[in-house]
Amino acid sequence: MAQRKLLSQQKSRLTTEAQENKKATEEALQQLTKLPAEPPEWLDDTATNEWHRIFPLLEELPIASLDLALVSAYCTAYSDYINATIRMKNEDAIIVTERGTKLNQNHTIKRHALSQLNSIAPKLGLTIESRLKILDPSKEKTNGKSVFDIFGMDDDE
Repeated sequence: MAQRKLLSQQKSRLTTEAQENKKATEEALQQLTKLPAEPPEWLDDTATNEWHRIFPLLEELPIASLDLALVSAYCTAYSDYINATIRMKNEDAIIVTERGTKLNQNHTIKRHALSQLNSIAPKLGLTIESRLKILDPSKEKTNGKSVFDIFGMDDDE
């Protein structure tokens, strides 16, 4: 689900009252409790290291304490991906069993963790595209042409 756009990012023409309401909402967003600097205790060492790596970056974005579960899920998925990659260095990609061959379970773990990372990262502003949407709002383009000029029509047609 897409996030709501900030007032400065919206292209629609809003009434003054609607603009004031949206601005008040954005200001209230800034008043939310900030994300704690210390990682949750349930994170493993790799996830904790990832927390410490991304925390300074998240402080620059409108991430609040309410996003704790999302940030910790990102760190856990990162940890799963890294740990599965390390385990795969010591094991073969294909495992031979009495029933035949099968793909190493670490491939499945990596695929699932990467899927989670790709799902969560844009929500937290951890991708280039999502940061551009948050930090560099697009300006509404007006070229000053009327609909008649665009379609090459005269006013009397």
